[in-house]
Amino acid sequence: MMKIYKFFYTLIFCCLAFSAYGAEIGISLDKPVINEGDTLYLTISYNGEKNDKPDLSPLRKDFEIVSQSYAEQYNMINGIISQTKKWTIGLIPLKTGKISIAPIRYGNLISNDAEVEIKKVTDIAYVPDSEENSNAPYFQIEQTIDTTSPYVQQQVIIITKIYDSIGLQDGAITISDESKKDWIIIPLLDKPFVKQDIVNNKHVNVITFAFAAFAQKSGKIKTPEISFNGYYLKNSNFDFPNFDDDLMMFGVDFRNAFGQKVPVRMRSKTEEIAVKPAPAMSNGTTWLPLTDLKMSAHWAAKTQFTEGEALSRIITFTASGMTESMLPQLSFPQAEGFKQYPEKPSVVEKIVDGQLVTTATINTVYIPVKSGELTIPAFDVEWFNVRTGRFEKAVLPEEKVTIAPTTGTDNTSSVIDLENNTPTVEMEKTDTVQHKKADATLDKIDDFAKKFNKKILIMLLAGIFIFVLILKLWLTQKNKHKQRNLVISMIKSHNYKGAKEALIRWGEQKFSSDDIKNFNQLSSFVNNNEFSDELAALNKFLYSDDEGVFDDVKFIEIFKKIDKMKKKQQKDGDILPNLYD
Repeated sequence: MMKIYKFFYTLIFCCLAFSAYGAEIGISLDKPVINEGDTLYLTISYNGEKNDKPDLSPLRKDFEIVSQSYAEQYNMINGIISQTKKWTIGLIPLKTGKISIAPIRYGNLISNDAEVEIKKVTDIAYVPDSEENSNAPYFQIEQTIDTTSPYVQQQVIIITKIYDSIGLQDGAITISDESKKDWIIIPLLDKPFVKQDIVNNKHVNVITFAFAAFAQKSGKIKTPEISFNGYYLKNSNFDFPNFDDDLMMFGVDFRNAFGQKVPVRMRSKTEEIAVKPAPAMSNGTTWLPLTDLKMSAHWAAKTQFTEGEALSRIITFTASGMTESMLPQLSFPQAEGFKQYPEKPSVVEKIVDGQLVTTATINTVYIPVKSGELTIPAFDVEWFNVRTGRFEKAVLPEEKVTIAPTTGTDNTSSVIDLENNTPTVEMEKTDTVQHKKADATLDKIDDFAKKFNKKILIMLLAGIFIFVLILKLWLTQKNKHKQRNLVISMIKSHNYKGAKEALIRWGEQKFSSDDIKNFNQLSSFVNNNEFSDELAALNKFLYSDDEGVFDDVKFIEIFKKIDKMKKKQQKDGDILPNLYD
């Protein structure tokens, strides 16, 4: 019983002692000095019983609140129990210089005040608490530009160098959001170039970055502002006698594992430059300020061009000092006697001799609609040579092409294998093999029939003839259905180029003609406007820049109707462009 009383007395005493303890509130900072852009951590401590939240509104005047955390702690010192509540607030300063932090209010309590100094990030950085009596910087960022009076959208080369006299462990380059509004900036190096040098009698590492920059407006603008964020390791005072060599492995100094990361932040100096507007152009085309522009054209491998067959002309456009975003819309003139379908360009950016070079490859399909000598018109692009200050033209000269008339001498054919889209053995060859087997069977039966009388022999021969006829009809019908099914399968699987090949083979078989080499001739044999429209839609979907709409279900429905139709007389009709070979 006595023990119970003692317990209650002790509990009451503790409560009285806890309540008698005076509640206080205070603030503290993790650092008295930070760099611009760094995070400052402010801790609010309260040791009372009140459950409330501190008023953080005074902080928002000079800081952006980026994080908050809360913790509670109970302590007993000399028989007195105390409760401590802590709020840790992450703050990013909105200005540089010295900032006075006003007291924080918590209920009726008011904390102390505090002061922090925000150092502006410049192009130099010092080592804090250096033992050297020199104020020379240990790190520096330097930026140069190859021209201070470029034309708008002209390529400008920017070289940014980081001078490191201690040993940076990591770092990254960033472009300010404000600079991105006025410039398109593209790195010219996959990784920075590093070399050792002596600057102001001090051995330093020189880390070089290179950029191609394109001003997006004329007038006075500032050069891009480039920042560096990294750190170096400040070694601790641990001493490792006689183990220096053992602490170096694979080029890594493992003594750094015991060091402290010290941030290094720098920002390049900017300068105001005058960007010249684009001069008046002679033909009002796209403005292209370049150091060089070349165009070339060649035909895809082909020895002879035939009416109705597709020709692929590949045009290469190579511009030095241009980004992909500046690529003009190339509109080639219409060539008389052709239907032409330019495809979307394939564009590649490369770094050549320190310059950004953009190469666009455009494949244009030309389909001759008549034979004879036809002309591909000349084509030119006007550009401005920034080295000479003059307009120039890159020209593709006109080209003469001889088109042979359509012939039916080509007796070879192929179909597309449904599984892997590779050429397979011709259906005619399959028929030949099967007919040869039937002939061999006939020879054996004939030898056997000689042993019987003439009447039986005639009956056997008649039966064999009927069998062979039925077999041939069955094979023909099977092959016919196979071609039809192959076309439908290709359309359903969206293999439209394979469907083109299968359609040609289907037409040759259905109309027993070797003269069907393209959609022009197939349309004439079918002699059905609805089917011709579907072929045109398929052609446009494959080769026109404006792909339009192709309805698979509708095509298959019309194709099945055509497949059931009997052969019709061929008639002249409109010429349809055929597809790729």
